[in-house]
Amino acid sequence: MKTKLQAALWGAFYGDAYALGAHWLYDTHQISKSQFDTQSFNDPQSDYHPGKKAGDFTHYGDQMLWLLDAIANDDNFTIQSFSGAWREKMQEYTGYVDGASKHTLEALDAGKSSLGCGSSSHDLSVVGRMMPLVYAYHNDMDKMMEYVKLHTVFTHMTKELVESAAYFNELILAVSMGAEVKRSIEEIALAYSESIQSWIEKGVSKAETESVEAIKDLGQSCSVEGGFAAVIYLLVRFSDFQEAMEANVLAGGDSAARGMLVGAVLGAAGGMEAVPFNYNSMNDADLIKTYIEKIDAKNA
Repeated sequence: MKTKLQAALWGAFYGDAYALGAHWLYDTHQISKSQFDTQSFNDPQSDYHPGKKAGDFTHYGDQMLWLLDAIANDDNFTIQSFSGAWREKMQEYTGYVDGASKHTLEALDAGKSSLGCGSSSHDLSVVGRMMPLVYAYHNDMDKMMEYVKLHTVFTHMTKELVESAAYFNELILAVSMGAEVKRSIEEIALAYSESIQSWIEKGVSKAETESVEAIKDLGQSCSVEGGFAAVIYLLVRFSDFQEAMEANVLAGGDSAARGMLVGAVLGAAGGMEAVPFNYNSMNDADLIKTYIEKIDAKNA
C-alpha cells in the first residue's frame, strides 16, 4: 500500500507538470496544432505562467510541494503551522495567484484564523493538492481524513469540495489496496451525496465518447462540477497512465487540476511502473525525493 501511495504522490505531481504546457488553453484546435512533446514536459503556452519552464509545476503543484515540505519538516503537522508557512510563501510567490489564494491571503493578513480564512471558490484544484497528506498519514485513517478536510477548507470553504476531497481520498486508498478502479468509483459513490453521484454518472456516461468532445460537454473549466465528472470520465476510459495524461491535456481548460487527480488514482492503481519513466525529469524531483525520505523516516 505504501509503495502504491508513493506512486500516487508522484502521479499527482506528474499530472500537474505534464499539463503545464497547455494549461488554461481552451481552444483544443490550438492545442492540437501546437508542437507539444506528448512524451515529456513543455513550456507553458498561456500567459498565466510567466517565468515557468518545462518540468516546472503550475501554481497548483507548487502549493502541493509546500504542503509536502511542511509535512516533512514539521515535528507535528497542524493546519495552523501550515497556514503560517503557506502565507510566507504566498506573500513572495511570483507564479499565478488564483482567486482562492488571494482571498485566503487577504483574510490571514486581516487577522483571521486558519480555520476561518477560506474562500467560497468551487475550483477543483484543492482536491488534487491533498496527496502529501494521504501519503504521510495513511496509517492513521482518522487523522488523515481530518487533515484532508482542514487542508480543503483552509483555502476552499465549500461543502462540495470537502466532500469531493473525501471521495477521492477513499478512491485512492481503495485502489492502492488492490481494488479495481471502475468498480470502486461507483461503489464508493453510494455513501456520498446526490451531487457526487450525479457527477460520477455523467462521467461514466461519456466513457465511449472521444476525449475532446467528452470533456467539452462535461466542462473544461476549473469548477468542481465539470472537473469532477471529467476526472471520472478519464479514469473509466483510460487505464494507461500516459494515454490518460495525453487525452487530458488535449482536451484543454483546467487540465492541471484534472491531471493531479487522474495521476494520483492511476499511480495508486499501477504503482511506480505505471508512472512514466521521465518523472525524474520534473525540476523539483530531487526535492520531492528528499521530502519523501524524511516522511518515511518519521513514520518508520
